[in-house]
Amino acid sequence: MSFFITPPKPMRLKPLAWSILLALFSSTALAEDESPARQSSTPNMEPLEVELPAGYEEKTGNQPQELQAQEITAEEWEEKDDKGRSDVYRKDVSNVYAGKDDIERYKGANAADLFKGMNGVYSGEARNSGALDPNIRGIQGEGRIPVTVDGTEQATSVWLGSAGVSNRNYVDPNMIGSISVEKGPSMTPGVKSGIGGSVEIRTLDAEDIVRPGESYGLEIKTETASNAVAPNEDGMNNLGRDYRDIEGAYVSGQYVYFANSGGAMYTPHESSRSNDFDFEDNAFRIAAATRQENFDLLAAYSYRKKGNYYSGKQGSERYETESWYDKAQAAEVNSPTIGDTSGNYLASFYKPGAEVSGTSNEMRTTLLKGTFYLADDQSLKLSYMHSDLEFGETMPYLINETTKLVAAGSNIGFQLPYSEVDQDTLSLTYNWNPQDNRWVDMQAGFWMTRSDAKRYQNGEQVFSIADATLSDKAWDNYVRCKYNVGQCNGNTAMPDKLPNTDGRFNLFSRALQMTDHDRWGLNLSNRMELSDVWALTLSGDFSKEKLKQTDNASDDIGSTYVFASNYLGPRGGRREQYNFTFNNEWAATSWLTFNAGARYSDYSSFDTTLDEYRKEQATGWDAKAAVVAKRYSYSRMLTDAENQAYIAGARELVESWGLDEETTEFLINDYLQEGLVNGIRYTSESVDIATNGQRLVSSQNPFTNGTINMSEQVANAQGTGTTAPRYLIGQTVALPIYQQPTDAERWAKPRKSKDSAWAPMAGVTLHVTDNARVYARYTEFVRFPTIYEEAQTFSATGIGMIQSSPRPEHAYNWEFGYVHDLHSRVPEWRNADFRINYYKNEIHDYIDRDFAYNIIQYDKKMLSGIELQARFDTGRYYSNFGVSYRLDQKLCDKDMANTLDPYYGKAVDECVTGGFPTTFSRTSLQPQYSINLDGGMRLFDEKLELGGRMVYHSSARNKEEQKWIDQGLLFVQGVNQPYEWHPIWVFDSYATLHVNDHVDVDLGVNNITNRYYLDPLSRTVMPAPGRTLKLGLTARF
Repeated sequence: MSFFITPPKPMRLKPLAWSILLALFSSTALAEDESPARQSSTPNMEPLEVELPAGYEEKTGNQPQELQAQEITAEEWEEKDDKGRSDVYRKDVSNVYAGKDDIERYKGANAADLFKGMNGVYSGEARNSGALDPNIRGIQGEGRIPVTVDGTEQATSVWLGSAGVSNRNYVDPNMIGSISVEKGPSMTPGVKSGIGGSVEIRTLDAEDIVRPGESYGLEIKTETASNAVAPNEDGMNNLGRDYRDIEGAYVSGQYVYFANSGGAMYTPHESSRSNDFDFEDNAFRIAAATRQENFDLLAAYSYRKKGNYYSGKQGSERYETESWYDKAQAAEVNSPTIGDTSGNYLASFYKPGAEVSGTSNEMRTTLLKGTFYLADDQSLKLSYMHSDLEFGETMPYLINETTKLVAAGSNIGFQLPYSEVDQDTLSLTYNWNPQDNRWVDMQAGFWMTRSDAKRYQNGEQVFSIADATLSDKAWDNYVRCKYNVGQCNGNTAMPDKLPNTDGRFNLFSRALQMTDHDRWGLNLSNRMELSDVWALTLSGDFSKEKLKQTDNASDDIGSTYVFASNYLGPRGGRREQYNFTFNNEWAATSWLTFNAGARYSDYSSFDTTLDEYRKEQATGWDAKAAVVAKRYSYSRMLTDAENQAYIAGARELVESWGLDEETTEFLINDYLQEGLVNGIRYTSESVDIATNGQRLVSSQNPFTNGTINMSEQVANAQGTGTTAPRYLIGQTVALPIYQQPTDAERWAKPRKSKDSAWAPMAGVTLHVTDNARVYARYTEFVRFPTIYEEAQTFSATGIGMIQSSPRPEHAYNWEFGYVHDLHSRVPEWRNADFRINYYKNEIHDYIDRDFAYNIIQYDKKMLSGIELQARFDTGRYYSNFGVSYRLDQKLCDKDMANTLDPYYGKAVDECVTGGFPTTFSRTSLQPQYSINLDGGMRLFDEKLELGGRMVYHSSARNKEEQKWIDQGLLFVQGVNQPYEWHPIWVFDSYATLHVNDHVDVDLGVNNITNRYYLDPLSRTVMPAPGRTLKLGLTARF
């Protein structure tokens, strides 16, 4: 039975209404009379923080309108995490924050669980990546939302075979001290912002380990959890072995088969013991630190090994039948197609309560940090981190296709070789902030990231030999006869094995992809107080990256599953970008602040992989014929004159044969019946329509620009007395018109891409009262193409595109907000805050892919919504509440809509919810609304803390998708289609017992109700973890 919080029927409310009532009930039992107002200063209107700590103004003469830099120590003000949580309400930009305690008390099974509870922030591919792929307000993808770890950046796009690409940011949750997320671009100092916002991750610092007043600290943290089982590693251990030494292995065609296990397929565990502690999910971390007068030092090491998790059980029936899938199958729409809606039969493949294959991970991380406090208010901070990450991963198409083929009740799993990431990050930060010099508040930094990855996800054979056509045929037949008599060729005697010369019979993986991605960068900023009310911040940064991806895939471009993996998947290139930013902040009065600035950006990029292959004139890497037009056929009704002329001509022709009158009339009538449609005569015609890549140029489409009206009707057509259409649709598949490359263009060196742009930002903040303010922000932001987007070398059709550099994406963003500090009403509370904001964003020239895997640009992407956040903390009780409501998330392109319905231009709107078929925008559609509510209590002088949280996401059912399916629109059920998920209620809880100053015991339960559900934004259909019990012990010395 499904679990829901259901109010009595007479007052049945929506989940949103219920959660708002809960939040209001928790935070409005306040004193009726307003206490004296707590003075607060002008807040930060991004990027300049004007607001001083609560109570600080009284110490400094209560002059909130002055923009004076002040150094506030943690002892005078607040702890690091308290500041981060308060900044959610101090900043004039929508943001969320998770501190060290938040991260550790709700630690989940995957890196993506770090965002769980951060309202409006999601991660794509939550269960199949071992990484973060942030989605904020429906914006997602490499470079759109930079993820920085201690100031370093390492996002990489990876190939998922027929499902396209995915953005990866590899992190180890065990070393994270805090996460701060800004929604939308900003100029916040020290934050690497993008077109959709930013994710700033800070690892552990010395202050997290050394207690106040102490000089040294040692923390040992251990954890274990239930709901994990050791993965089946039989198959991956066979890589490098002679396939004939594996019982039941033989080669047939291009594939290696395993009749007696040993491959990727196996039978997952089905167990009711998912809540038992089997010690298949264990972790520990040891950290030592010191804080001295002139320096801080930290050294930490963490390790976690977790097996495959079990899915939940409750609510699984919702993933067993889907009415819209049944309709699609009945209409035989595009079937069978990779990744079609059969993926919605999730529970047919991953049985409820059973092991979910490919979800294990093993992580080892070493962290070293040092901060040196120099003379004259200077400091130098060095951070180095090395991570070895290993995690299970599954090919999306493998699940989708197997789901269609398995019999009811089958239990099949795939355990592919583990993906591996070897990563180093280094950052060096210099600060100089002399107290007696208002002209200097300088930060300078250098950072570097090196990331090497191995994955088995391109769609090719996981287990293969160098040349399957040269396998040991006699041995293959012997094994085939032994395990499958129906395929036996007669010889059942064991033959002698052929010599394994040069390892020609050893197993290796054609699915292997290898990525080397190196980045480094510099940054410099300085804040100057030009007067008591005017401050100017100047900053600049430079970054450089090199990407090299290689692949074991064959050159097979004909297979449905692996077409063009060797061309579409691997990318290689180098890229540089520098930015210069200035920002002014003017406190016009004590209640009005203005903020204005701009950013100049310049970049260059070069496709090194294509350049290398062109130099070698490697097969398949020359410039291909480009599509410049498409020929569409149609039938036009003959005019009365044309019809009469046709009849006369037919009669004249037949009569010229000199036959008898009866035969002549018979032949004439028979001749005139040809070409008739419902008694009306038509003639076949065609028109060539210019294209931009695979898209039609809609302004030149005669069917939709008014030249040819496909809906036109003709009364008394050809004198028949009936009304008939003047035009009829011809073949729906257009004939492409090519432009062949010249000899010089065929092996020409790729062009280096360059571009630059300005983007202004402005804002105003109005203090309505001492505790309430409203603000408005207008920001523009420019995003240049990534290496992956720039290195457009091939298309799924085998047809090239005329190479041209994409234009930068240009965002135009509005945000309006109201923020209220309610502490003055309840001064005995630690805090009470509320904020609500509205955003409306447009991104022009949005970069995405089309139905042929070409990287193209769409006219614009439009997003709007409302976000609400509230919190209170009485000291004993506390709660946080967040709501995100999506008003609009559309992708617009008149030419693409025209391409999908070239004759009528009506099947697809110019602006569609999510995105057009096969685009990544289509799979980045956020839930209509999501709700987060957490709370807790502190008991026994705060020695015991109890708490929990509720996360709710509305269902995802795109009505336009259903309409396209019903119409039989092409490509709708092709690869990279969005999956439906149902309304998701997930409840977690925790308890922390502070035994003494040195020992803490932590207990937790994730997914209390054991729900079976699919995470939002999933591109690989894998259920989330079921109920998980956690136990942790922390010792501090």
